[in-house]
Amino acid sequence: MPNPLDVGVRVEVPPKYVMDPVTNLYMDPKIIMYTKSHDDKVRTFCVNPGGGFVVMERYDDGTVGVNGETYVDKRSNNTNFALLTSIRLTDPMEDTIEYGKSIARLATKLGGGRPIIQRLGDLEDGRRSTWDRIRRNVIEPTMKIVTPGDIGMALPHRVLDNLMEFLHRVDNVIPGLASKYTLLYAPEIKYYSMRAVVNRFMETTVDGVFAAGDGAGLSRGINVAAATGVLAAWGTLMKLGKEIRNELINKIK
Repeated sequence: MPNPLDVGVRVEVPPKYVMDPVTNLYMDPKIIMYTKSHDDKVRTFCVNPGGGFVVMERYDDGTVGVNGETYVDKRSNNTNFALLTSIRLTDPMEDTIEYGKSIARLATKLGGGRPIIQRLGDLEDGRRSTWDRIRRNVIEPTMKIVTPGDIGMALPHRVLDNLMEFLHRVDNVIPGLASKYTLLYAPEIKYYSMRAVVNRFMETTVDGVFAAGDGAGLSRGINVAAATGVLAAWGTLMKLGKEIRNELINKIK
């Protein structure tokens, strides 16, 4: 069964006046919203607070994307996080992985083989960013191997609607998030494996075979992946315990 696809951007802001009040309370805050425009789920993911870097991802098919990291030995002046909207497809096209790859191919072509960077203000004004505007921007980008451009030409209109609505609504509780100087990098795409069919203890339809984690399409993050691993361990122990018990009963007989 195909899992939903997450598509969006990596957002970069200054920490002190924007994200610190939130990340000082919780390092990796999870904010989830369902949009009024399309009733789609939008969420934050993988927050790198006060010193994070935006980094490039390269895929086997030649496309590129973005992600975020925090290092032990070096710090930046920015906070970054993924802002993603979930897409679920139905008949006749249910392959969300292929749909995501088609978005990545377009974005990669528009960026000349590099991710696209754009100021939020330029996106709202309907113009592409330029290196001159990026250099004069209040926020300095942490990733330099990028192409200033127009994310509106790379991501589907519905995705942009959702992301823009999120930024402006959440700006009411995190002032400065929707500043015209906020930097956006695209594309950030999260692919998820086909979902294995399992019972409540992660045992598959193949007797004695257990599946867990992101690789089995059963989770979409570290915490849930760990939880499915615990369930699979319980299931395995119960399975082994039952087999040992039956073996002892047979010996007694």
